[in-house]
Amino acid sequence: MSDSQSRYHHITRTGSHTLSALILGLICWSCSSNEPTETSKPEAQPEAPPENTSAEIKPEKTVEITLTLSDAEGFQEILAKQQGKVVLVDFWATWCVPCVKNFHHTVEWSQKYADQGLSVISVSMDESDEATQKAVLKFLEKEDAQFTNILATAADDQDPIDTFGVDGGALPHYRIYDRTGKLIKKFSFADPDKLFTQEDIETAIQDALKQKPE
Repeated sequence: MSDSQSRYHHITRTGSHTLSALILGLICWSCSSNEPTETSKPEAQPEAPPENTSAEIKPEKTVEITLTLSDAEGFQEILAKQQGKVVLVDFWATWCVPCVKNFHHTVEWSQKYADQGLSVISVSMDESDEATQKAVLKFLEKEDAQFTNILATAADDQDPIDTFGVDGGALPHYRIYDRTGKLIKKFSFADPDKLFTQEDIETAIQDALKQKPE
């Protein structure tokens, strides 16, 4: 009897221990099942807009291109106001193919040598009626001729080509004046034996700019 009781108490204690372990295991499993399976990620911060590091783009300064009607006397007055500068005069016309073809060189020289003291004057030998004036001005604007532009005129039905002294009436015709207003170089197609190139004109401009007024 005492052995039976002893075995009963042993079994009871063993069962109690097993039950306690089982309950503890269930509690631990329950706790662990409530834990998040993934580590929560920190909330993403909104990206700041990229800074505009480029310099502010400003529109280029533009110069109004004008066309002035002038006779030979008025041209001399305009020329006299250029004292102290080397002056290139381009006599041309819209109906003159080589004039139109090479006019961009005149514009380039004006831009290239302005800081060295070059002043440019273009003299159109076109008709002075309103429609032609508009055509001449349109061409000058297209070429960005930002210098003095004249449309030659003459009184008493005279021909401006004659009153302005264009040799043989041949265009294009170029003149270069030194800083004192003296005519030092002329490029004319009137003499077929004295042909010239645009490089010849630029070389003459460079030489004139090197000379200092006495």
